[in-house]
Amino acid sequence: MSTINFGGLASGLDTDSIVEALMDIERKPLDRLESDQEYYNSRQDAFDGLDTKLKTLLDKFEDIDTSNEVRAYSATAASDEYFSVSASGSALPGSYNIEVQSLARQQKDASDGSYASRSDASFTAGILTIGTTDILIDNDSLDSLVDKINAANTGDNATGVAASIIQDGSGYRLVLTGEDAASAFSATVSGGTTANGYDPLSFSTTQTNSLASIVVDGITVTSGSNTFENAIPGVDVTVNKAHPAAGDTTVMSVDEDVDAVKTKIKDMVTAYNGVINYIADQSDSDWGSDSGMMAVKRNLQKMLTSQVATGGGLTTLSQLGLETQRDGTLSIDNTVLEEAISTNMNDLDKLLAGIDGIDGISNTFKDYLDTATDRADGLAATRQVSTDRTLKTIESNIAKMEERLEKREELLRSQFDAMELMISNLNSTGSYLTQQLSLLNS
Repeated sequence: MSTINFGGLASGLDTDSIVEALMDIERKPLDRLESDQEYYNSRQDAFDGLDTKLKTLLDKFEDIDTSNEVRAYSATAASDEYFSVSASGSALPGSYNIEVQSLARQQKDASDGSYASRSDASFTAGILTIGTTDILIDNDSLDSLVDKINAANTGDNATGVAASIIQDGSGYRLVLTGEDAASAFSATVSGGTTANGYDPLSFSTTQTNSLASIVVDGITVTSGSNTFENAIPGVDVTVNKAHPAAGDTTVMSVDEDVDAVKTKIKDMVTAYNGVINYIADQSDSDWGSDSGMMAVKRNLQKMLTSQVATGGGLTTLSQLGLETQRDGTLSIDNTVLEEAISTNMNDLDKLLAGIDGIDGISNTFKDYLDTATDRADGLAATRQVSTDRTLKTIESNIAKMEERLEKREELLRSQFDAMELMISNLNSTGSYLTQQLSLLNS
């Protein structure tokens, strides 16, 4: 039912404006609740942002928490015509003479017949045996046979043979390929009949399998693929082409990659400064002085100056040229850092990655950052629990207050409507009395 609103017709008052002004006053507690709601959401956003920064820093320390990750080497060949190389952190500096004798080749068998269509059901019956696996032929086309052969090359008992189709200029041929150069296979067809006048299905080997072979400083090494992963510790050698004559070699050298090590440490410093600057940016907010946020900064700075007793000549990060600025961020003395990498890599390795039984600085930071960013017990996670609890209470109070304000506004409007009705009645009575007095005077 609609409510009749007299809107000051009798009194001449702007009752709508009066009610709105009174309700503005009544809404002050609601405004405060909504402001609190916005505050707690913003505070949680700030802790979530800090969590992201801490996880970035954690990633950078995880990149330098083992010896293989701290160290970096570059491998270069005098020519990339015959092979290409790449080195990992487990490589050893040195020089090697490499001869490429042969490249890896997989066995390939092709169908003896060439077929006009790849989609016609040209093979009516028979069994294709690859190794010890039988594949039933039943009104198949070249396409459906490819699907069956490739399906047999899956799971625990895979055949190790993949199928494909090529166009030889006069028709289509089915091609079988072994999985690597170390694998040979057999492919035979029994009981096969064909339709449409096609030749029965049979296969011949067009390429035999052979291992890749290189000679490293006089020692012959073979591989089932064109990449040699263990011939030289920490170095992958991928052969491209055989040397033209026996005894021809190409020199490959492995050297310390100073720039790569510098980049890892600089990335860590950048992430550290990201955390410190982020906390500083929160200083103007109420949560900027939160005990948890301040504890993060204190703990990072404490670990930054901690010493590692690994028996090496480098025991603190400051010996790598890392210097703390007045605002808490780090700067790098490139000269000191390059000197440490170039002349004292073993001790730098121990400082960051540690040794057996003793954690390096990277692991110290990792342990703390793992705890600080834990999805259940980390700083952002625990703040989220308390924030959710507080917001739930605020939302409940807002709902109750909005209901009360709605009723309060209805009451005010009904009271003003009653006043308008009463004034209207009084005005009518006054007019009547005035009329009667005029008649008596007459």
